[in-house]
Amino acid sequence: MNFIHRQLPFLCVALFLAACDGSSSSSGGTPSGASATTAPDPALAACLRDNPALVPASFAAQTAPEGYVADSSGDYELNLNALNISVADQSGDCAGNTAFRFGSGIADITGVVANTGGMGWEDPAQVLSGVHTRQYARAFAIASPCNGKRILFVSTDTGMIFGSVRQGVLAAIAADAQLATRYGPDNLMLSATHTHSGPAGYSHHEAFNLFHFGFDEDNLNVIVRGIVESIRKADANLQANTATAPITLGIGELLNTNINRSLPAFERNSEAERREFLDGRGDPVDVDKRSVQLNLVRANGSPVGLINWFGVHPTVVGSYESFVSGDNKGYASLLFERLMNTDYDAADSVDTFVAAFAQTDEGDASPNIFIRQLPHPDPARGGAANDFASAALSGTKQAAKALELFSSSQQLSGPVDYRFFHVKMDEVTVESYDGPALPPEWDAPVKRTCDPALGVSFGAGAEDGPGPTVEGASCADPDFAQAAANDFAAGSAGKIPPNLAATTVLCNVGLLPAMDLSCHAEKPILFAIGEPMNAEPSILPFQLFRLGNMAILGVPFEVTTMASRRLQKTLLKTLAPVGVDTVVIAGLVNDYVHYLTTREEYSAQQYEGASTIFGAWQLAAVQQESARLAQSMVAAVAAPTGPAYVDATPVVRRTPYSPSDSSSGGSYGDVLEDVTASAVRGESISAVFQAGHPRNVVRAQTALSFATVERRQPDGSWQVYRNDNAPELFFRWRSDSQMEGNPNDAPVTGPSQAEVRWEVPLDTPAGEYRLRHNGVAQESPSAATILYEGVSSGFTIDGAAQNCDTIAPYQP
Repeated sequence: MNFIHRQLPFLCVALFLAACDGSSSSSGGTPSGASATTAPDPALAACLRDNPALVPASFAAQTAPEGYVADSSGDYELNLNALNISVADQSGDCAGNTAFRFGSGIADITGVVANTGGMGWEDPAQVLSGVHTRQYARAFAIASPCNGKRILFVSTDTGMIFGSVRQGVLAAIAADAQLATRYGPDNLMLSATHTHSGPAGYSHHEAFNLFHFGFDEDNLNVIVRGIVESIRKADANLQANTATAPITLGIGELLNTNINRSLPAFERNSEAERREFLDGRGDPVDVDKRSVQLNLVRANGSPVGLINWFGVHPTVVGSYESFVSGDNKGYASLLFERLMNTDYDAADSVDTFVAAFAQTDEGDASPNIFIRQLPHPDPARGGAANDFASAALSGTKQAAKALELFSSSQQLSGPVDYRFFHVKMDEVTVESYDGPALPPEWDAPVKRTCDPALGVSFGAGAEDGPGPTVEGASCADPDFAQAAANDFAAGSAGKIPPNLAATTVLCNVGLLPAMDLSCHAEKPILFAIGEPMNAEPSILPFQLFRLGNMAILGVPFEVTTMASRRLQKTLLKTLAPVGVDTVVIAGLVNDYVHYLTTREEYSAQQYEGASTIFGAWQLAAVQQESARLAQSMVAAVAAPTGPAYVDATPVVRRTPYSPSDSSSGGSYGDVLEDVTASAVRGESISAVFQAGHPRNVVRAQTALSFATVERRQPDGSWQVYRNDNAPELFFRWRSDSQMEGNPNDAPVTGPSQAEVRWEVPLDTPAGEYRLRHNGVAQESPSAATILYEGVSSGFTIDGAAQNCDTIAPYQP
């Protein structure tokens, strides 16, 4: 087999590894016969806290490319006194309330893992063909008995939440007699972590399927089913536990984990505004360092879960990789759940820990902390030896901070409340601008949004995954000589030169009478995506949750650091009079329409500004509409009336899949390449099996792991030790009948193979192990499905294991 073998000698940290003789259930979570723990495993927690790769001082001292400066701690909280905002005492029936009910639920949403692309990279050359980590929906139901209200927050290991997903979930809830009485559009918030390595093509709007060869109903169905199952579990877990308990809030700084990837845009914000947040050196903080966390633990000590918000793109695993992956946030979730001994198969009424590392203001925040010094796609740009080790490093930093915040004693105080409405974002006039004074060249007497369009710099991509052109193409200065010079430089760098075309043609598209594009200002129009195409939605969801003194604003954008700061200020001004002192801006919520930048950042026409699709005043419009929503909550009246959501019907669809597996004269599950007799910690061991197409598993709705590691027990039986939600265990599939890298399923699958590869952690206990592959085969559309399994020979791991595994930091 010509499989790609990447060396991952330091992939997993100790926290994500078994302690001594621990072994797992079939779900890869709780050891057989055990239940979820009531506190973090002390040995694994010690490994996490003591990991030298995570200590900022150690990280700063390591040899690094010239110009790299490690973070310095500072005060990143909004200074309410400086903003002249006074948080009032709470009033009403729920004033001072700290008694909440809550429940958590988790369900698998791993879709088609072969012959599909990653949702987010938008790279038609990327073709996924296996699994690094499985993907999950993590749901949390929270109620306040003092006013009888409840909310449901769901974080998903997906690239985006599209309207197709939300509408599918709402329809399933409405059809459920129990869920329909408790949840609906107003109190259900769906959030995406924004991993770029999840199966794509599940939007009903054409633009988001364009680079993935059309709509893939299989992927949409598995995501919707899994989200609904996680909701059902969270609701059942809440219903089964009637006792109330406090919810604690932890806020801390997380350093050396994100950097601003779009400094030319950020630095266009005024110096005074940038200096509102300074680090310990007195330098402006150009990206959000806050880690904000809700901790759900029952009064009897039973842990239920956590929701952590930290702004960073899950883009460590690059578009040139071919594995489904939750990237750094998915890794952090699995890591913390390993720490808490999560049982993924637990009964609904039984508490099992669910750890959501949700998304917030990641619009200009990159996890690739060396991206300014190392060329793309240097595998060390994330801080470790390669993409998967860097994802582990970033995820482990987030988990380590979460472990620290998990001991917080600051209790939420107040009611549960919620508001929701839709806004027609292409028709908003800003009546009251809530932002800093602007230079005349960036201001306008009438501030409004207009028909959606993507700019030329959208084609440049961001620094995490550059596209074929360059950033910065603008209509602000039509200097033909300078445009020609810029194009020459772009062409010399192997890029498509955009500037002359922008200056002479694309800057004039806004003058066309058929479309309202005049408010796009500096943006040269690359794609107009509004009516009559309706390639992306224009009627968008805005949602506000209140949990005591904390508020969560859910918007369908990727929000930049400064845009988020302005939104927080706007909401604090409105909500402080009822006792709210903490605001989280949750991006990528309930739908998706690219980026949200400040007016100043928009003027730079970097990738993020070119992807701010409703024009230069989009942020001002979002601030205004968010304030309207918050004002209705303060006044205890219904949300403003908005238009109904308009769904789309996808026209372009993927080539239909036709089951046509072949066992090549043998049996499915036959071992084609066996393991060696022994394995060495820190190295890999693999086996190859006769296989069926992975799409069959999704269609059969069969719950199974493609890959597992089993360990022989003292009585001679074999027990699952790890499955394919463990990031050290890789599953890879290929078919003989099509070229590797084909994004569509071949007309005939024919014989295919599955590789199971285990990167053996350094703290793996000695013993005998074997590899297993599980799958589903189908030889024709009318044939019955065949559930099969293949098992390798046993192999031994000898000698003493290390106490903790390690990640090797990047060394130039």
